[in-house]
Amino acid sequence: MIESETETKVGFFRIVKRLWPSFVLHNSFAFTVSTIFINFLLVSNIIWPGESFHSAEMGILVGTSTYTMALSGILFGVLADRYSRKILMSITEIIFGFGYLLNGFVLQGLGLETFTYFLLFSLLRGFATGGFWPIINSFGNDSTEEGERSQFFGTLQALFQVFQIVGMVISAILFQNSFWREYFWVIGIIYILFGLVILAKGREPKRASTHKELSEVLLNDDISYDYKLNKETIKSTIFTPTNIIAFVEGLFTTVMLMVPDFLFVPYIQSDPYNISPFASSIFMIMFGLPGGLLGSLAFAKLSDRLAKRNIKNRVYMIALSIIGLFGFYIALFFLPLPHLNETQGNDIGLLLTLPMLWMLGLFTLIARAVVGLWNINQPPILQAINLPEAQGTISSANQFLENLGSGTGPIIAGTILVLFYNNYQLTVGVTMGIGIIGGMLWLLATRWINKDVNRISEILKKRSVELDINNKNEN
Repeated sequence: MIESETETKVGFFRIVKRLWPSFVLHNSFAFTVSTIFINFLLVSNIIWPGESFHSAEMGILVGTSTYTMALSGILFGVLADRYSRKILMSITEIIFGFGYLLNGFVLQGLGLETFTYFLLFSLLRGFATGGFWPIINSFGNDSTEEGERSQFFGTLQALFQVFQIVGMVISAILFQNSFWREYFWVIGIIYILFGLVILAKGREPKRASTHKELSEVLLNDDISYDYKLNKETIKSTIFTPTNIIAFVEGLFTTVMLMVPDFLFVPYIQSDPYNISPFASSIFMIMFGLPGGLLGSLAFAKLSDRLAKRNIKNRVYMIALSIIGLFGFYIALFFLPLPHLNETQGNDIGLLLTLPMLWMLGLFTLIARAVVGLWNINQPPILQAINLPEAQGTISSANQFLENLGSGTGPIIAGTILVLFYNNYQLTVGVTMGIGIIGGMLWLLATRWINKDVNRISEILKKRSVELDINNKNEN
């Protein structure tokens, strides 16, 4: 037991040391991902002072940025399969930083003009973040062995949860005290510096060197994996049943994942509940963070054990995650929360004495834990059913559809909320129903997933022989 724990710790630090640029990129996004969400009402007031919450416009602000992520991801996914991931990481991080730095100079309270500039710089950030995941996925595929990948994705998601919550608290405090400009300026400068550090200190992994079928032959420095996608490999490996299901599923599931974040914060911060942004962020530290860590770390080990028996078990866990999220997210919006004034909603001590808020926290903890099953099991499945030269392309294509869902979710939710006079329960019920389709689709994938995994393995075995023969002929 002691040896196992030591091995885990050594593995954790070894992975972080080897893949630190991935963690810098992913956690930069994590730290700021909730900036708008946790401050929806405040941002709306910055743009339209003294007016009621502009839910439709806020939905557009978040949704169109996500659409930009979807489109730019396709570009960066193709680039990640052909060029240096280290350089691409540096470029996207610097662009991301400029998106925040420039946002700090926007004039306040001019209505449509202010909104236009917020939207413009949000789109710039969306363009940069669209490249994050395809590049990280390609970089990670060539930097981790098969037995490390769940640990890598689990650690990545766990740290994402930590930085997301910390960033949420800091942004809530600064926005609530009218320091939103300073927040954008400081974050922007830090991210630009991060990009320069990645460029100067990052190391590019050898492509395909960690695949078990190729690892031995690629130990030879004279041999490199230079295969590119062509019509034959696209047809035989990308357009497989499991890939197609993963693409379509993401469109539905991410609608469900984005809607609670978009609706939950304004729901508890609006009258008659009036829980302040600061109190909301403390609430997420107490319940959201432990749930996220549980889902990302504890479930990662369970996922590894079950996946060794059969990769179908990863599919079952994803389906369980989606179905569980549907139930718990619905429950969050039907709890009879206490009515508070603004002073009471900012009093942490008072809030902690209310039993119904503890119940809300329990549901939040479980929901955050369950979503971890989806986050840590989907990437290893996509890596297992695709070739090394397709990792960036396939993850960007999947991200494209997921981001369409993520962008559509807030827009649909914001529109329904306006049409039905801020009826949160009806809105969440309609939008959550869309997501359950994703779970059903994943269950369908169990019919083909083992065949798709074996197909990739056989191709790589043949290529290993080809590379070895070609090297001997050249020498």
